[in-house]
Amino acid sequence: MPGKFITIRFLEFKGFSAKRYAFAEMGRSLVNGWMADGLVFSKQLGTGAGNGFSVLPNFGLYAWLGVWESPAHAEQFFQHDSRWLKLIHESTNISGWDAVPMKGKGTWNGLQPFDFSEGETDWDGPVAVITRASIRWFKSLLFWWNVPSASKHLEGKQGLKYAKGVGELPLFEQATFSLWESARNLDQFAYQSKEHAPMIKKTRQYDWYSEEMFVRMKVVKLVSSQWSVVSGQ
Repeated sequence: MPGKFITIRFLEFKGFSAKRYAFAEMGRSLVNGWMADGLVFSKQLGTGAGNGFSVLPNFGLYAWLGVWESPAHAEQFFQHDSRWLKLIHESTNISGWDAVPMKGKGTWNGLQPFDFSEGETDWDGPVAVITRASIRWFKSLLFWWNVPSASKHLEGKQGLKYAKGVGELPLFEQATFSLWESARNLDQFAYQSKEHAPMIKKTRQYDWYSEEMFVRMKVVKLVSSQWSVVSGQ
């Protein structure tokens, strides 16, 4: 059953012990996936150094994505799941958002876990985006050669509140989570940005990816006060 509710969390860790625990939990998640009532799909993801778009890892920041049957299932998990509570106990800060999927395409590890039945409803509040891809191993060098210039195009874009490059496996499994003030700001970047178009052209030209996914969601709750946008709900 595709999920109707999305939760994205960024967890920060400070100190060697906490970072070691988070790194070990990241490895554990690749073997022993997260399980909970109503959890349709989940990923624990590492981040890159700097703005996240780097081959060098940031051992102090991890992302967690959950796709749920309902908000009630997510709330139950975050309040009572022992594995989650242990992880956040080691962290120093948690931020992120709750959202409802609006539209998307593609797959993640062969799965399409999002329910887009609400479709393109009118929404005046903030929106978030997941872009994710598996990079063909023999084209990874070419891809990462182009990433620094591409990531700079996001910096300072009107309406962009947050963007972070994340991944499951270094170099080959990459995604971007981004938060925007409105769908209008996102569309201006996606469809009108002169800097964004060349990267799209290169993607098609070089056929970097063996799998791609794009998901747009309407944000119904912000978990952290660090982003000065107001929920549209």
